[in-house]
Order: sequence, then C-alpha cells, then structure tokens
Amino acid sequence: MVIPLNQIETGQKAQVVWIASEDGMSTRLMDLGFVPDEIVSCVLSGRKGGMKAYMVRNAVIGLRFSNAGEIFVRPLQAEAVL
Repeated sequence: MVIPLNQIETGQKAQVVWIASEDGMSTRLMDLGFVPDEIVSCVLSGRKGGMKAYMVRNAVIGLRFSNAGEIFVRPLQAEAVL
C-alpha cells in the first residue's frame, strides 16, 4: 500500500516510492534525501495540518503538510523487539 508521507504517524518508518511534485520542488525534495527506496521516519508532529519533521539520511527535515503530501511512501512494519 502506498500513501502520502504526511499520513505516517510519529515514530513510524516508510520507504519512499515516488515524488509527485512540480520539477522545482521535486528536485529540492530529492536534494534533501527524499529519493526512491530511501527509508524515512516521522520524528515530530506539529498541529494537525501543520509541519512535521522527518529523519532522512541521518538528518531531520521539516516539511509542510502539503509538501509531505507530494511524497508517496510504503509504510514499513515495526521491527519485533526480542
């Protein structure tokens, strides 16, 4: 199942599938590390519809709700704790 990045919850990990932005924004998002197959996680969530912070390539990146909605991801299952 593929969903927009802005739909994952804090603490959840996902794998980037594609970016559905205009060329300028798409290039900027890819420069920040949001490229296909990259693993990202939501580390901080602001108010509903506001900004969220995502961990990508060992950096925390804040994105507006609308920009995160242009990044499509495949949610990953939580790892089992032994």
